Amino acid sequence: MRAALFSVLIAVIALAHAAPHSQKSTVVNLRTQASPETCGDSADLVPLFLTYDTTQTVHLYTILDSQVTNAILQGVYTFNGVTAFIFPTLEPSTVPLFTFANTRTSAFFYTTSANESSTALAAGYIDNGVTGYIYPTQVCGSVPLYRAHFIGVNEDYIYTTSVAERDNAIVGQGFVDEGIAGYVMEVASGIIID
Repeated sequence: MRAALFSVLIAVIALAHAAPHSQKSTVVNLRTQASPETCGDSADLVPLFLTYDTTQTVHLYTILDSQVTNAILQGVYTFNGVTAFIFPTLEPSTVPLFTFANTRTSAFFYTTSANESSTALAAGYIDNGVTGYIYPTQVCGSVPLYRAHFIGVNEDYIYTTSVAERDNAIVGQGFVDEGIAGYVMEVASGIIID
């Protein structure tokens, strides 16, 4: 079973990295019309992967293929796809998306805010470095990355570009809306034209 899951994971990662562009596409990517001097190079965007620990109800977001593979091989995490696209290095108009881990609850917390970073450290979170780089404001065709927080014995955070997913977590699962963590490139972005 693990071998099959691993094979599926590798296929998804390969697809996310390949993303070929056909000249006859009917999708107009608004991102390509943005200036690299302002928005960064869209060719540098990488998937922000989501894995989920079903035993501790913890969401883990990462751009590292190896971290996804290790999480799945532990036998506790499942692969839940790609949340968004972000930059692996600092690009124009971007800021770091800091990562913190709570060793007591196993929760992972992501923020671009220096104040929230300080508060997380004061609350006992451990600094896990920078996950990647995102926009602090809605520029360059980006979309909001919503954050919702579950406060309980098994503390958890979810990050999503989907209003429906955010609303379901708040209404149906007991999460609290914490606004927008930053702005990212949507997985399925663009406008369909005839």
